[in-house]
Amino acid sequence: PARGAQVQCASLTAARRDGRRSANRIKPPSDHPTTHSVQRGGEIYLLDGSKGSRLWNIVAEAGKGWDIGPGNPNTHERIESGLLSWGGDTDDTTNPFEVRMGRYIDLDVPDDTIGVAALRRIKAEGPKRHQLGVVLEGAEPAGSSFTWFDITKDGRRIGDMTNIIWSYRLARNIGFALVSVTAQPGDKVEIMKDGHAIAGQLVKLPFI
Repeated sequence: PARGAQVQCASLTAARRDGRRSANRIKPPSDHPTTHSVQRGGEIYLLDGSKGSRLWNIVAEAGKGWDIGPGNPNTHERIESGLLSWGGDTDDTTNPFEVRMGRYIDLDVPDDTIGVAALRRIKAEGPKRHQLGVVLEGAEPAGSSFTWFDITKDGRRIGDMTNIIWSYRLARNIGFALVSVTAQPGDKVEIMKDGHAIAGQLVKLPFI
């Protein structure tokens, strides 16, 4: 975190020094996990996308001492850390209370706000599904997948596994489960994947 903050400060300093700060419209980054990662860091947004290459050159120059380079989202880390992918781990019927987003919903808004009546009703009645983790049995890595697979318990379908990856830190195949609220951490389940039933256990999120 300290080095990351130094790179960020150095990049902004470099931008100010050669007079590009106002041209690039750099917003100072804050020290918080980035969108697709639990790594401490920041995100810099340009209001003028045509200056992206110039901004990268400034940041790259400022970060030479730390050997920085381009990166990309780490799917394994995202799932281990319980970070939701909206549209990947949700469907058209998912509401925020089902996927651990309820704390971010403001229901104290005007009554004519689109969707607020439904959200208030869901909050009062309680969601029908909730998001948990699922750890699959077996020590052989499965290929990463973001296809939804049925989850059953005692022969009855209770929901879906919305992703699956091999966790290098846990040495197990893991994924998210969007299941009935009647299912709880510790429950034994089966995941119907590629025509085969794979035993698993529901757990709380995050995994790590």
